[in-house]
Amino acid sequence: MKVTLDGLNIGNSYERPFLAELWGYKGFQAISRGVVTPSGTNFIILFVTKEKQQALTQYNDYLDGGFLHWEGEEKHSSDARIINAKQNGDQIHLFYRDIHHSPFVYHGEISLESFQLHTTKPSEFVFSIGSTNELADPLDDIEKHKQEYDVLEQTERESIVKSRIGQGLFRERLIRLWGGCSVTGLSNLSLLRASHIKPWRSCTNEERLDPMNGLLLHPTLDHLFDTGFVTFEESAKIRISERLSEADAKILQIDPSVRLRKAPAKIGDYLAFHREHVFKNH
Repeated sequence: MKVTLDGLNIGNSYERPFLAELWGYKGFQAISRGVVTPSGTNFIILFVTKEKQQALTQYNDYLDGGFLHWEGEEKHSSDARIINAKQNGDQIHLFYRDIHHSPFVYHGEISLESFQLHTTKPSEFVFSIGSTNELADPLDDIEKHKQEYDVLEQTERESIVKSRIGQGLFRERLIRLWGGCSVTGLSNLSLLRASHIKPWRSCTNEERLDPMNGLLLHPTLDHLFDTGFVTFEESAKIRISERLSEADAKILQIDPSVRLRKAPAKIGDYLAFHREHVFKNH
């Protein structure tokens, strides 16, 4: 029986034994790998588990909004085929689960957005998933600035676009700079947001990609910082707006002792801009 994905519904959950029987395999062990490429098809099927069994090799794979961050196979056997999938007419399909020994959710066909090849460790890939309707507002904003970066090289232009939606080069640079939340040190990257200090609309193209113009924050801090309810002094100490009541600040666990884990000198100008133009001082 030829493997087909017809009849599978995006958003539904499926167990490996069910899929193995559907596709005519003798047992689910035939599709127990992270990458399955059924013979006679143009399918590359990814089975991705975020929280893996401790005995297995630990890869840093996770969903972040409409994107999958995935580390390739340790022996790099599928790297080339994934990179060349589009030009070869291959389709990449995703089955994803948060924790082992649970069903996989089918996400349908996904598209490779960026990759970084390695030789001594698994290569890194970023895929876009599903509809891009949720990105309408950022893309509208990008269109307004179109003339500013139409003159740039394609790779740089793509990096700028991806930085607007919290992905790509800008986010990766922030991860390398901070390693976790810029305040709490939270290391679960799938929970963190890449936040510009000087807002996107006010930035030059260079500033939009500068990691010194960014903080990696958990969602509560990201919202408070982005909307100006908190900012940070040159010394890295937090400053809380008078518009955030003491009761709300307590519930959100925001107090004057909160501070950035470090304060690289080059972020000083960006923070000064944030304090002057974004922070709700009164």
